[in-house]
Amino acid sequence: MAWRMSFDYDEAHDVVTATFEDCILNNALDVARWRTEVEGFLSRYPSKVDLLINLDGLVVKYTAGRVFGRERTEVLARYTKRSFRYGGDEMTKMFVSTSGVINGAAVNVYKSRDEALKALLADRASGVGGKSPSTGKKAV
Repeated sequence: MAWRMSFDYDEAHDVVTATFEDCILNNALDVARWRTEVEGFLSRYPSKVDLLINLDGLVVKYTAGRVFGRERTEVLARYTKRSFRYGGDEMTKMFVSTSGVINGAAVNVYKSRDEALKALLADRASGVGGKSPSTGKKAV
């Protein structure tokens, strides 16, 4: 299997979904690669996005956990208004939760995309999590 990621825009809900396949983060070099590729995708959008993150296929090993937490917080702050996650193995979910507490990033992880989307849309409607929604964020 090969390291792969994709970011797909859901026009109906004005949300981007990040999907990972065999993205295994063992060390700081893997985290740097992850950050570079994620930023490459998210920088194509003309403004910050609402992001759903499928954690299945993204594996954060203990040896990369601290660096990943710091880097993910910076990436999310720069490119997203709000982010919600779903799926993932227990270790990765633990690092997401821990880094969220340490770095002040969101720690919301749901069982399915539908649950995560529902929570994101509720957060958007409340006006609490991010700025008012803007539409038409197709990547350039």
